[in-house]
Amino acid sequence: MATDPNDTGTLKGDVGRRLRQVRIAKGMKQTDFAEGAGLSQPQYSPFETGSRLLSVQAAIKLSRAYNISLDWLYEGDPSSLPVKVFQAIRDNDISANGSSDL
Repeated sequence: MATDPNDTGTLKGDVGRRLRQVRIAKGMKQTDFAEGAGLSQPQYSPFETGSRLLSVQAAIKLSRAYNISLDWLYEGDPSSLPVKVFQAIRDNDISANGSSDL
């Protein structure tokens, strides 16, 4: 399994960065991304900022809403990401410290 080369080894932070990458790749604001998965923005924000570990329940909601695998969220394996999302992340070099913040 391929893993995310940008992983820092802190699960909360790495999962949060990947959530942010997918959200930005989809061109969505945090509130819209959260609500699209049945979460409120205050519930979702700590996951994306890495201040709280993504719960399994929230991960499943996000996975179903945006067709992103749990392997991507927790392990950084991009093999099951939708092609357009993967390309946007790769081509735009979307990172946790980048300037893209819809």
